[in-house]
Amino acid sequence: MVAGGNPAHTARAILCYQQQSWENRELVVVDYGSRDLTPLLEDIPADELLYLRNDKFEGNPVGLLKNLGIDAARGDYIIHWHESDWHHPDRIRRQMRLIEEGAAINWLSGTLLHLDHPEMVHHPYVDLPKSGYTASLMHVNDNMKRYPEKHRHPDRAFISTWEMSVARKVDPGASWLIVRGLGGGNRDRKRFLSGLRNSSSDIARLAWLRLRGRDRLEHPRFHLTSKARESFQLYLKESRALGLITAIS
Repeated sequence: MVAGGNPAHTARAILCYQQQSWENRELVVVDYGSRDLTPLLEDIPADELLYLRNDKFEGNPVGLLKNLGIDAARGDYIIHWHESDWHHPDRIRRQMRLIEEGAAINWLSGTLLHLDHPEMVHHPYVDLPKSGYTASLMHVNDNMKRYPEKHRHPDRAFISTWEMSVARKVDPGASWLIVRGLGGGNRDRKRFLSGLRNSSSDIARLAWLRLRGRDRLEHPRFHLTSKARESFQLYLKESRALGLITAIS
């Protein structure tokens, strides 16, 4: 986990790590921020934690910081843990299934996307980026594989170094494994709405709804499975407890 942003986000990501149903794990934290994260890591056993902190980390490319984490990791497999995301307790277990099936590298096709705005706070949708959600990578710990240190999309560039025959995206039906939260500002609202236009069929659905004066919430992406709804409610509960949701009093 590359960390150093919002401490509440970091605390949530650490909580998600602690709640994983996959028990054989370790947490490697590469801290680029100015605030010592040690108090947030006190409950993690010493033999399960590697905390890398250096004032010189700040300002370095994400690719370089991820490489530092890979170099320090002692496990046979690596899963990248985005500090701003909420991770379902079964995330590691589900992605390990693909590893066991021969996928040396895998990532989620999509996530649930949530907007912290009064009109949408209870209405996440399944976000399916064209390349999948590449920040969710899990892969074999291969000493020959490294992130490009200067690249606009380091995760995509990292994927390109692997043979596509051993690369797989987790089925879109498992998008509930990660919830990505956006604030309620104008930029976040635009980002939230733009995710509903990732394909020509999505754009056509939106146009059809608009033409008939229907609510955008009728878009199929908002129609969550019971598992996705359950996951979202857990995300909402834990995020509210940490003060990360402001649109609900």
